[in-house]
Amino acid sequence: MTMPDAIEGLSWWQQPHPTEEEQYLSGGLQVEDWPHARQVTRLSCQLFEATRPLHQFGEHELRVLKRAAFLHNTGMTVEARRHHKHSFRLIKEAHLPDFTDRERYEIACIARYHRRALPSNDHQEYAILDKKARHRVSKLAALLRIADAFDYNHDGRVLQIDTDPAGSNKNIWTFLLTIRPLSDLDMELEQANEKADLFEKVFARKPHFLVCEYQS
Repeated sequence: MTMPDAIEGLSWWQQPHPTEEEQYLSGGLQVEDWPHARQVTRLSCQLFEATRPLHQFGEHELRVLKRAAFLHNTGMTVEARRHHKHSFRLIKEAHLPDFTDRERYEIACIARYHRRALPSNDHQEYAILDKKARHRVSKLAALLRIADAFDYNHDGRVLQIDTDPAGSNKNIWTFLLTIRPLSDLDMELEQANEKADLFEKVFARKPHFLVCEYQS
């Protein structure tokens, strides 16, 4: 298997500072760990592609997910404990190029739900969305939660996420995880299974994760 952005490409992802383009796309917002932001964005995109048969979204939704993934931890610059809520506020109030106010609000909501509580009509920020927007936010946040879990240690252990069609059906969706050689994925798997609650709810399937090491 040819691995895009695999071993030979990790050096760029680990650059500690944002590029000019990243700074522009973030609307001036900062994150506490740029390599983690890049990795979660990359994994979110892979999960999006691996679950297209389930969500049936297009390129617009992918753009929204990518920006939410990139900025999901911007609230860490304010406070760690409730950083998901701070991320929501900061993104909502930022100027994100190439997105409308409504799209920016959805991005803020997706980032807000990357951890802790699931989307709920009891939450004002979610309840004011229309039905289609709630549908988008919930499904994209489900992917972001898992992507974030798979970089729990902030060191890019997971290189690629694909679907195993033979192991997927109406009850289970199986993902193939290609990881760096000699990597321990115990904590990431524990976190992913814990944060798969929203995935199970919105896609009505339990995710199953199979791990294999990268072969050069």
